[in-house]
Amino acid sequence: MRKQNIFLLVVIAFFLIACATPKINTEDLKTGIDAARSGHYGQAMLHQELSEKDLGTANRILSHLEKGHYWNIDEKQIALDAAKSAAQHRLESEKEMCRWLTSVHGQNHHKKEAMHGTAVFFKTGSAIPFEAKDESIRRVGRWLQAHPDVSATVTASTDTVGNSTYNQELSERRADAVIKHLIANGARPNQLTIKAIGEVTGTENTANQENRVATIITSHPDYFDCPTLTLK
Repeated sequence: MRKQNIFLLVVIAFFLIACATPKINTEDLKTGIDAARSGHYGQAMLHQELSEKDLGTANRILSHLEKGHYWNIDEKQIALDAAKSAAQHRLESEKEMCRWLTSVHGQNHHKKEAMHGTAVFFKTGSAIPFEAKDESIRRVGRWLQAHPDVSATVTASTDTVGNSTYNQELSERRADAVIKHLIANGARPNQLTIKAIGEVTGTENTANQENRVATIITSHPDYFDCPTLTLK
């Protein structure tokens, strides 16, 4: 009887202690865990963890089957489902990582940026600019310097004064003069393309200031993070 009383007292004491222990609030811990998994990078890590967990299940069952240590005829199907789930989580991890890269590499995307352009004018028979928007050229040069993936095309032409062979060569010299101006303001030679078109179609031997010009137009590359990955 005494032993029973002692046992009863121990049980009562255990329950009293259990009831007296306050329940710990874990909301802040849950919030911290959720914060670690937030955003594209956090979701990429989460899917990677889930992929590794499923892959571990598939590999463990594979080892059992290869060694003949199996006791459940459905075990292989469980492994196949786990492997499929692992592949899906890995794909989702790659998608989230791609989205994160896109947000980090935003400066490489120029879709919302306007193209830059300006014009340089010349006197008849001359390859020396006499009227140029110098600040515009400097701005384009600095833009090209800051964005090495951007390119620019310099298109130069002449009026119809003189013969066509000479004017073709003259348009090339005009384009080259603008190219040098851009390089002096930070542009890289490999960013620049010359398009010398010679005489502009019109009445022969006519001096037309609008045709004695070199224009600069920039172009932005089509940039894609993860070009082979469909994010849908």
